[in-house]
Amino acid sequence: MKTLLAAVVMLVATSASVLLTPPIDLAAGHGILRGVPHEFGPWQGTDAQFEQAVVEELRADDLLIRRYVDGTRSVWLCLVYHQNRRYGAHDPLLCYTSQGYAVRQPGRARVDDGSPKGLIVNTCIAERRDDSRVVWYWWTTDGLSTGDVGAFRSRMAVLGALDNRSWGTFVRVESVLREDGVEGATQRAREFSGLVARELPAVFARARAAAPAVP
Repeated sequence: MKTLLAAVVMLVATSASVLLTPPIDLAAGHGILRGVPHEFGPWQGTDAQFEQAVVEELRADDLLIRRYVDGTRSVWLCLVYHQNRRYGAHDPLLCYTSQGYAVRQPGRARVDDGSPKGLIVNTCIAERRDDSRVVWYWWTTDGLSTGDVGAFRSRMAVLGALDNRSWGTFVRVESVLREDGVEGATQRAREFSGLVARELPAVFARARAAAPAVP
């Protein structure tokens, strides 16, 4: 009887601990990505949970996975932040293939980021059984946003040599195919990517300015 009572007490204590200390959302942006807005124009964002194993595999210094909704439309935003890692560029195609997706129609597209020429990003379609999505992605660091991973890594190397520190972020926008097909998903990705590309440089500039100086 005493053993049963002790087990019940332990179970109640464990349940109370879980309720009072909910699990940490590992993909909610706990560092520099904390400043990423939950609103981009009409799009309203909700943080998503990410498995611990996946988070550890990414080896990121900060991570954000968020679903944004505008009425009946939705997109997914993924940001993978690395600091002081010259070759910290996330490889999205490897990520998709390792999860069983087939990647097709790789290409480039222009995003209206407010600059005269716009931002050229990478595009593809990822398919797995009945799951298909349009994917737009690029990388950003201090003074540069680009779909060219080589240019991104070179910029990080220069920053590291000049300032003894560097940072970079992989940016991915996903739009799941719905009744409006590839054309509709592409339009959602294009619109949302433009809003993100305009806002992120200011988000990082504010976060870096508020960060303590490196000796």
